[in-house]
Amino acid sequence: MYLQPLEGTLAQASFPPIAEPGDGGALPLPEPGFPPGLGSDGISRMLPPFYGAGGLPSPLQSGMFGPLAGLMQQLVQMLQAFMGYGSSPLGGGTYPQPYEPEQYFANAGGGSEGDPHLSFNGNRWTSMQSQPSLLQSNSIPGGFQISTQVTPPTAQGVSWNQSATVTLDGGATSITMNEGGQPSIVSGGQAQTIAPGQTLQLGNGQSVSCNQNGSLRVVAANGLGGEISTTLAARARGVDVDVSAQNVDLGGALVDRSSGLGATRPPY
Repeated sequence: MYLQPLEGTLAQASFPPIAEPGDGGALPLPEPGFPPGLGSDGISRMLPPFYGAGGLPSPLQSGMFGPLAGLMQQLVQMLQAFMGYGSSPLGGGTYPQPYEPEQYFANAGGGSEGDPHLSFNGNRWTSMQSQPSLLQSNSIPGGFQISTQVTPPTAQGVSWNQSATVTLDGGATSITMNEGGQPSIVSGGQAQTIAPGQTLQLGNGQSVSCNQNGSLRVVAANGLGGEISTTLAARARGVDVDVSAQNVDLGGALVDRSSGLGATRPPY
């Protein structure tokens, strides 16, 4: 593409003085040729009308459009949140990012037990692998996820759940049980201790209770009738995970294996 250099009266235009000579208030006259902001090619140094020298926003732009630019930036951030990028629109952080496909379930139950056997809504199968996302839900403020880490396999290829973790609040809160039955609780980035019979309130409708047998029960609710209850218990050579959920969207390995079992979300 060929660009014709700027010619004609505009290129040769000169500009009259703003004030009469000699009154001390005249501004320097521009040299004949291209208007300010244009180079000799008439193109390469042209700036938008609200930009000053050096390509920086002019005071006029900052004064007139500064607040509008801030509002536009906030709007973009909100749209990114609702699309699954950045902070969760329900509050609490950035987990998962981006959101993975989930299905709505009025009632669901499943878990990971033994060496380990996975189950979900009546389906049962075996998996000897760690599950970074055994079950997850974006219906819980800040996100919800259960993950498991398996032991190294035996000579026969058998593994057990070495640990299981429930993660909440965009990753700032986690509840872990290891194969020895020792709990590890971090809430809001701070380590917490718990004793049998004690319940810790984690905020946002979330809590963890220690049963008399040492197992942990984690409850996460969204205030709209949705709830997920998870029990972590050390048994024999591994950690068992048992979970039940009502009126929430669910995803992860359990749902992926049992896809198509979801239901139509009821109107709120």
